[in-house]
Amino acid sequence: MRLIAAGKTDVGCVRKHNEDNLLLDTELGLLVVADGLGGHAAGEVASQIVVDRVAHFIAQTVEKDRTWPLEYDVNLNYDGNRLKVALLLSDQAIAEDIKTNPERETMGSTVVACLLHGSRVTMAHVGDSRAYLINPDAITQITRDHSWVAEQVAHGILTPSEARVHPFRNVITQALGNGGDLDVAIQELELRKMDRLLLCSDGLSGMVNDQDIWTIVNSASSLEDAVNQLVARAKENGGEDNVTVILAGFEDEEMQPSEGNA
Repeated sequence: MRLIAAGKTDVGCVRKHNEDNLLLDTELGLLVVADGLGGHAAGEVASQIVVDRVAHFIAQTVEKDRTWPLEYDVNLNYDGNRLKVALLLSDQAIAEDIKTNPERETMGSTVVACLLHGSRVTMAHVGDSRAYLINPDAITQITRDHSWVAEQVAHGILTPSEARVHPFRNVITQALGNGGDLDVAIQELELRKMDRLLLCSDGLSGMVNDQDIWTIVNSASSLEDAVNQLVARAKENGGEDNVTVILAGFEDEEMQPSEGNA
């Protein structure tokens, strides 16, 4: 089996420009969704910095024989360290850009990124960009949002349904470039042949419920078809934010990839 993936980003129906960015590199096994923050203060610059820095560092660390730029976390595997350092370097790069361009003082970015080696997935995220595991039986949110409402749900103060409509649902507690200590969440999982890995910005998860996401992915004719349908559904439901989606899975070697898949 080999990795296949499809991705799309769209400005949505309300915003004037797209602050999201994505990266899809099946050769490296690297998938990234970055959701820029800051509006006129150049959120799209922040998310582009994240995508560029992550891609560069992951490409430079394919081989383990190299000098490590930041402290190596012995509690993580090698890919976990690669992703963690890539996000910390992205955080530093955004801060450095702000020093040069003070008009971008409020810019930042959320991110969800993963590295796939065979069936093993190592994932990192900061903020409320999400990852889901989808198969014919269920949809499971893998990441836990770094957000105010997610903390309230974890403490039993809000229910998930209440969190979806809470006026503070867009308040995040972690972002790249915002200064202070950064808590990069790292986790590992194994993918099976029928599993699909979905990465998205909150422009999807905030506009399309989990059941509808599951139905679309499992009924689509291809990964690209599913991605297009997910973006379209988010826009049909209001498209209040930029929408970015990456969907990945496995394909038998003898099968040909769907048009548009990487």
